[in-house]
Amino acid sequence: MNKQLLVSLMAAVTSMSTISAQDYSVTKLQSQPKEAETKVPMTTYAISDAHYAMPAVLANLGTHSSESIPVCNMLARHKAINEGAFLWAPLGTDVVYKDQSTGVPSAWSWSVPGGDNATLTTQDAVVKYNKAGLYDMPTLTVTTANGTSSFTPSMSMTSAGGNEKVKTGGIAEITTIDMRVHGQAVGDYVIPENATYSLGAMSYGDGQGFLGGSNTKDIKGWGNLFMVGQDDTYLDGINIYFYKKPTKYAEGAKLTVQVWLPTITESAMILTSLPLNGAYLKYTDIKADGENGAWALTYDGAVGNIVLDEPIDLYGKPYFFISVEGFSNNPANDDLCLLTDLMGKKMDEVEQSNLLSHNSFARMNGENDYMRPVASYGGGNATFAICPVIRSAISEAGIESIAIDTDNEFEVMVAGSTININSSVSGELNIFDLTGKVINSQQITEGQSSISLENVATGVYVVKGPRGNAQKIAIK
Repeated sequence: MNKQLLVSLMAAVTSMSTISAQDYSVTKLQSQPKEAETKVPMTTYAISDAHYAMPAVLANLGTHSSESIPVCNMLARHKAINEGAFLWAPLGTDVVYKDQSTGVPSAWSWSVPGGDNATLTTQDAVVKYNKAGLYDMPTLTVTTANGTSSFTPSMSMTSAGGNEKVKTGGIAEITTIDMRVHGQAVGDYVIPENATYSLGAMSYGDGQGFLGGSNTKDIKGWGNLFMVGQDDTYLDGINIYFYKKPTKYAEGAKLTVQVWLPTITESAMILTSLPLNGAYLKYTDIKADGENGAWALTYDGAVGNIVLDEPIDLYGKPYFFISVEGFSNNPANDDLCLLTDLMGKKMDEVEQSNLLSHNSFARMNGENDYMRPVASYGGGNATFAICPVIRSAISEAGIESIAIDTDNEFEVMVAGSTININSSVSGELNIFDLTGKVINSQQITEGQSSISLENVATGVYVVKGPRGNAQKIAIK
């Protein structure tokens, strides 16, 4: 990901105009959680001086400073896709785990499974994951006046086996909801306040419908803003989770699902681009949890699956917006409602005023954009359970084994349709497209070489050198 772009984005939110909330009152309706995934065995807590913070995540963007540089995405609790992992880390990008130990440590020792530096003795751990996989969270050991203690996250979220994981590459279902369990404080260790698995719906009452659903408030649609931390990704589909399977709706009722590119300036976030892709979700295609093998986030919930006919290439598109439209303005005859994070993220007044601090937005009838945070409609800082399914292109067959070059012993420079190579050794050179197909293979000698790619289509490619190291290039 372009870090300078993210720094500019973080700086831009400071000048956005204040958001005025309107007077809407909602009643929160709790969904039934899946006990096996949310039960927190408090007896397994180990109180110690050692502790660290999770990497900053690409959600509630306006709450981050330019120094935090979030790069990781949070993952939905979909076992079949995410394998119980909580974070999706980009390949070949710095991921930071910040020390938060007490007791004034005099020494730190990190063990980072899957990291380029598997062991570190720095206060904070800055690592790159260069190979796709599913890895345990780091273990931090510190030395203080109280002795030596260690910390490995295991209880801020539970999943299959009760272990937190970080996933890199492959297919991921990302979310802007922090799905860690909200538990109790034990000694000096407290599960993060923003952690939540409190999902459900927000009702306006008196037959006025739902936030994120059919309503009498003249709201046409709802949507989420997303950002990914890796350039080489594709959007393959979208899983949309609902409070319950609809039981009342008009014949032929359907939702329109669209993907947009927002234009973000120093003072606004404007959806000026046309939709990149569109899809329809029929009400009759929404399945209850367990129905025909369907999997929802809650026992009493439902899910609609959108599979794009043509995956959307997100290269050079670090942020995108997904909208869902078509909700009825007559809740008495249509009870469809998106599943919603009931807790949201706590924000101060300054953060509340920044559009990019919010993840979910609404669109009124007659409006051309989605510039109204759900906070304007009584939803606080809630987030809808609209979850994109994205794929890391550089984890495809033939590419996932490549270690991105970091020692400057293999350099690739592009000049038009010619690539100039400087290699410290002789041997075989291969060029892959992002599906993993080898489009060029030949021997090169130590020193400088040139290869013509006149017949190669424009796009992003990976050039792999004799020692296995590689660089990405763009042919324009």
